[in-house]
Amino acid sequence: MQLKIYSLASINIDEVYHVPHIVKPGETLSSTQRQENAGGKGANASVAAARAGAKVHIVGKIGHDGLWVRDLLSSSGANTDLISVLDDTATGRAIIQVDAHGENSIVLFPGANYKVSKDDACRAFSQCSAGDWLLLTNETTGVADAIAQARACGMQILWNPAPMIADMVSSKQPVDMVDILVLNETELIALARQYDGIGMTEGADEKYTSIARQVLDRLGIRAIIVTLGSDGSVGLVRRTRVNSHEVLVSSDSGSSSQSVASSAKSDDDIVVIRMGCAPVKKELIKDTTAAGDTWVGYFTAELVRLQNASPESVGSLASVTPTMVEHAMTFATFASGIAVTRLGAFPSIPERHEVEAFFSSKKI
Repeated sequence: MQLKIYSLASINIDEVYHVPHIVKPGETLSSTQRQENAGGKGANASVAAARAGAKVHIVGKIGHDGLWVRDLLSSSGANTDLISVLDDTATGRAIIQVDAHGENSIVLFPGANYKVSKDDACRAFSQCSAGDWLLLTNETTGVADAIAQARACGMQILWNPAPMIADMVSSKQPVDMVDILVLNETELIALARQYDGIGMTEGADEKYTSIARQVLDRLGIRAIIVTLGSDGSVGLVRRTRVNSHEVLVSSDSGSSSQSVASSAKSDDDIVVIRMGCAPVKKELIKDTTAAGDTWVGYFTAELVRLQNASPESVGSLASVTPTMVEHAMTFATFASGIAVTRLGAFPSIPERHEVEAFFSSKKI
């Protein structure tokens, strides 16, 4: 049986405005271009995972104004049967400014995304199999209930808790029930500050690794991945006696296989994997809006593909090894490298064959 991804997805209509610079407080600024695209962090990641080749089932809600977005999700290869259409609520919206350097600023209107409930998760996961993945962000309601339900069903869970909630720990969000957390550096620090006793005084180069290690120790989960924008990413993966001597990972993407990557360093039972950015020339960067979501979707899809090749280990801590994570991080990095060279959310997300070609040639 092939593992599937169930994505509790925010689904938005993105209004993108191209501006000379991100507007300042009190400033009125004319845009040079306006676009309306399909988007939402969860939807973007779902499209990325589907284009990477995974079987993706999207769980979410839209208004009648978002039917065209559902059609695009379906045409991208995702299953949309679990997307509900509401009569009395509009689809979520994102107002996005993109400056001349491709950087962005986003204001969200949640709309139907805030109508997702515990019942929606129960209905969706009644179809799942043990070992399937739940992929989710913080752009919908029902997150904590979905995590609890997924854990009860024996699912594996990857959470990209963006936007970060200021009281995530005090409100007893089930962070310790997930398998993998994927955060950017700002979200990592915001989460770490909610725990007593986590130090943040390391030098700049080791700061995020040190903080991530302390959070990983506190939570006891499998892995934490920190995306660092133009500085790449760093992954910390728990290694047990079961997977301390890993089998090689075969790949059809052209990447070399090795027991633990040259970018990785072992310390006790945690392997640290450092990843640079894909080789994209600065002048080619147009829009970073969907880069992080593309990374998350491709990363999850690659883990699923590798686990499908070793189904006997699914359900154990050994089923997500440092080698698997290193490979998935690499493939996700090249996917997001293509995304930043294109405009829009869905339109920027590459197909798998494009990522494989970029990885092989190192040229866009």
